[in-house]
Amino acid sequence: MTQAESHYFSLLRSALWGMPVTIENQIDWASVLSMAAHHGNNVLLSDVASRLTGDNKPSPKALASMQAEMRGNLFNQMKLRQILVSAVNLLRQHDIEPVVLKGFGLAMLYPNPSLRQFGDIDLFVGLSDFHPACEVLRSLPGSYNWGEEVDAGKHYNLEFGNMAMEIHRVSADVVDVREHEAYSRIEHEGLVEHTQRVDLDGFEITIPSKEFMVFFTFYHAWHHFLTTGVGWRQLSDVAIVLHAYRGQLDLGLLRQWLEAMHLMQPWQTFGWLMVDCLGLSKEELPFYNDKTKRKAAKLYGLIMKEGNFKRERRFSHRLSGRFMQRGQTFFRIFSDFFHLAKVFPNQAFRELFSSLKHGLEKNTKKSGFFC
Repeated sequence: MTQAESHYFSLLRSALWGMPVTIENQIDWASVLSMAAHHGNNVLLSDVASRLTGDNKPSPKALASMQAEMRGNLFNQMKLRQILVSAVNLLRQHDIEPVVLKGFGLAMLYPNPSLRQFGDIDLFVGLSDFHPACEVLRSLPGSYNWGEEVDAGKHYNLEFGNMAMEIHRVSADVVDVREHEAYSRIEHEGLVEHTQRVDLDGFEITIPSKEFMVFFTFYHAWHHFLTTGVGWRQLSDVAIVLHAYRGQLDLGLLRQWLEAMHLMQPWQTFGWLMVDCLGLSKEELPFYNDKTKRKAAKLYGLIMKEGNFKRERRFSHRLSGRFMQRGQTFFRIFSDFFHLAKVFPNQAFRELFSSLKHGLEKNTKKSGFFC
């Protein structure tokens, strides 16, 4: 770990847990803030930086830039909250109760909710209410859809200027058939059978069960690690949820869900880093395993390189021509395999076989092999 990385994590731990900042050497603010932007939590660190005194205080110019980012994030959250309240009230008038995923549900668990960065609203409504919900929410003032079909994927997108809302029929796309069955049961239990009603600044919203909040926050981070890159912002979310729900979780149920989705080893490996880098207490991390230290060191290198949605991918633009597209997709599948195999070889083979099997099944339906 470099000195800049050490300073970055010291500031991040202070932001997450209210710990005092103890940094003896001069902070390289350019490197630290670049790292924070790369991992999607520059606003969180800016708050800590603005309260520092002495030699480690940022320059007036840097401090002004940080404060502008903090104000911008707060303004975005205020706009998103107005959209959320309007959407939930409208759906309730049509007897549809949406479940808020991520976003505000996570932000309210932070010491200062206004510092958690996010730019959209995710509402889970389920399969039966999906089409009615889309129809209803299209009538919201200012909403716009860029021509996407309602049945195009796991969610339908509406935009309000530069603010986005995703209406989810399912919370995640799971390609593997057996894992899809397991995930469907997990989703039903955590988003339908057992939910929570919480207060969002005087407005009541529904969020997932505590176990599903923990599971889904990690599963979402894992998905981005597999595809676009995961940053410390997303891992901070997992740590914050675990800290907020300490002593309140059904650990037997959480273990069952993680094992059903073959995620126990990734959970323990990411968990080691959350303890070592983010300062989460071992007692607050279920199934902590110190033996994952060596694997976690490899994972640390990938996280620091890739960052929050920053993973570089060759052939990022879709090629023309059927055979070129097939070749591009094959390259992506095997590139993902070797990327994942560096740390999690078992999961890498599972993902590889699942992707190939899914492509072959699409081909038998004459929908284009791997296209």
